[in-house]
Amino acid sequence: MGFGRVTTLPKTSSQSCISVHTFTIIRVEEMALKFLLLVGLFFVVTDVIAQESVKQLQKSTRQESPWAWACRNGRGCVKVAKDLPVEEGDNLDNPTLAGCKLTCNAESTLWPKPRSIISLSKTLVSFHPTDIRINRISAPTTKVKSLTNEAIQVLRSVIRKSIPNTQRGRNQTAKEPQRPHINIQVSIVSGDERLEMATDESYNLHVETIFATAATPASPRSTTSVSITATSFFGARHGIETLSQIMAWDDTLGAMIMLTDANISDSPAFVHRGLLVDTSRNYVSVPVIKKIIDAMSYDKLNVFHWHLTDTHSFPFVSTREPRLSLYGAYSSAKVYRPEDIKELVHYATVRGVKIVPEFDAPAHVGSGWEWGERAGMGQLALCVNKEPWTTYCVEPPCGILNPVNDNIYSVLSNIYQDMRDLFVSDIFHMGGDEVNFACWNETAEIIDWLKTQGRTDKSKEDFLYLWTYFQNRSLAEVDKAYDNKQPIVLWTSGLTEDGHADKYLDKSRYIIQIWTTGTDESIAQLYRQGFKLIMSNYDAWYFDCGYGQWVGDGPNNWCSPYIGWQKVYENSPSKLIVNFNETYNPRQILGGEAAIWSEQVDSTTIEGKLWPRSSALAERLWTDPDTTWRAAEHRFNHHRERLVQRGIQADALQPEWCHQNDGYCFLESN
Repeated sequence: MGFGRVTTLPKTSSQSCISVHTFTIIRVEEMALKFLLLVGLFFVVTDVIAQESVKQLQKSTRQESPWAWACRNGRGCVKVAKDLPVEEGDNLDNPTLAGCKLTCNAESTLWPKPRSIISLSKTLVSFHPTDIRINRISAPTTKVKSLTNEAIQVLRSVIRKSIPNTQRGRNQTAKEPQRPHINIQVSIVSGDERLEMATDESYNLHVETIFATAATPASPRSTTSVSITATSFFGARHGIETLSQIMAWDDTLGAMIMLTDANISDSPAFVHRGLLVDTSRNYVSVPVIKKIIDAMSYDKLNVFHWHLTDTHSFPFVSTREPRLSLYGAYSSAKVYRPEDIKELVHYATVRGVKIVPEFDAPAHVGSGWEWGERAGMGQLALCVNKEPWTTYCVEPPCGILNPVNDNIYSVLSNIYQDMRDLFVSDIFHMGGDEVNFACWNETAEIIDWLKTQGRTDKSKEDFLYLWTYFQNRSLAEVDKAYDNKQPIVLWTSGLTEDGHADKYLDKSRYIIQIWTTGTDESIAQLYRQGFKLIMSNYDAWYFDCGYGQWVGDGPNNWCSPYIGWQKVYENSPSKLIVNFNETYNPRQILGGEAAIWSEQVDSTTIEGKLWPRSSALAERLWTDPDTTWRAAEHRFNHHRERLVQRGIQADALQPEWCHQNDGYCFLESN
């Protein structure tokens, strides 16, 4: 559009007036636009000047803290006044809180504590996240190399989370010549891409810093060399996590700091170190599950046991049997679709975690199974939502599969095939607990079938026979789906009690997960029979215990009281066996899991109920230390702070004063 263009056509006086008027309006609009731009620029410049003035004012008014932290023998890091004498033996070589925490104890702030060779320096160097460089990743396959690159990106993310929001993006105060180049080299031997019980998770971490001096003009900056070697990617990932824990943000220095030198050779005490998360009773969102996996990776926990379905809801979207989630999910938004599960499996693998699916049967079913008769397949599940529920199941709503309906096995086959397609696990959990015989005992179809088998007493043995029939046919469908005979996990139940597990179950196929108390005689019986065991005794490792009653009149739920981290830490699977006067065989005790059943937990509350207690579980299963919780208390308290720093909503353990004054927050025993 040409503002000054004049037409050559003859104009009337009115046309001339209109043309001049239009030109005048356009010029006014142009001037107004320029004015607004100038005003806007003025405010931007003013805001920048104001912000800079605030920064300068903050710098000029910021006063040096009167406090320092001394490493005190028999205590740990203790807050002391800079202008007062310190106690004899106090060490002030690293007087900031972060510096003291990293160097005061032999294990630094590492969690879980390494169980093998460990040598850590007492000196520190400051750095900026951009100083970290990957020199080389040596791996036998491109897939393993890709996983390692992703694990390094997780490390960078963790470091960024360590820096307060107000400091991110700002220039840190570490002077350029003092800041080292941090060169990381990772070497992996095996091409294994999936975590199995036989996977070697050991690693070696070597850190060495060479400081720049006048004698080394070719290297004007210091160099910190980091070498991580491991048999498998999963061991290397653990080494990367350990590296992240010898680093910290130092508020006083306004910079990241790390140990100058370290030498660690480490490996886990148990191959199975897990958490069970129930997402049926209450739905847990995919982003929250990712946060749980994040926290597991910080603790070197390696099994996410996913209790996907139960009688309350069926959120698993089965490609082959879509009616299950259609009928059984709480809503179309509260489901786990195949793409969700694939994403979670990869996310977990990068973080050293294996997702083990559980499909619990024949009990713990109900919602989602109502469509059988409508589809002409008969009753797939019996006594669904039947009352009074106390007669037919352990909690409402009730339901149990119909073992004598052949159609149930084709449906189960489809579920197992879907799970095979989605999960990458060397074990499969078939549940199998809390089977109440009352419903089967009242079902004519069941009683008639038992008669054909020559069983007319309706005795406990008759129903154990029926249960075993179901278990064997279901197992055959699992084997067909997976095209192999991989290990199967079952809960302790009526099939395993009274010392007759070997009558019903093959110890070469079945791993038994213990959920009774840690003193239950069935543990010793199963152990003597040669079964491999996973410990989840509810009196120490059920994290839903100790909350209010949700059915009935009692003030607390069934497994109260609340289980503190100290009891979690002291629950040693190896000692449980020794307490039965048995000789401990590490090949039989695979490890353990803590469980969070979700009657009273969902996405908004689950993190605080899991952490930091899951961290106590993690050190027990990684290190299995001979020492008690008291020896771990200072590191544990600090690790909780680190979890929060990394975005995990972990419950507080003590007042923050205790974290700043190690060793002063406990009662002396009489």
